[in-house]
Amino acid sequence: METFDNLDSYNRDPEHDMWVDLDYQENTGELSDIFDDADIDEYVNNLNDWD
Repeated sequence: METFDNLDSYNRDPEHDMWVDLDYQENTGELSDIFDDADIDEYVNNLNDWD
C-alpha cells in the first residue's frame, strides 16, 4: 500500500478518496453516509419500479 498524505480530506482523486473513506471507517468504526439505510432502501425501491 502506498502512503497517502491528508487522509482527512478529499482531493478529487478517486483512489485517494477511497482511502480517505477506508481510513475514516477503520478509525471510527462508522460507515460514511453513502451507506445510510434510507438511501439504500430508496435505491432498491427505484430498482423494483423498473419494468
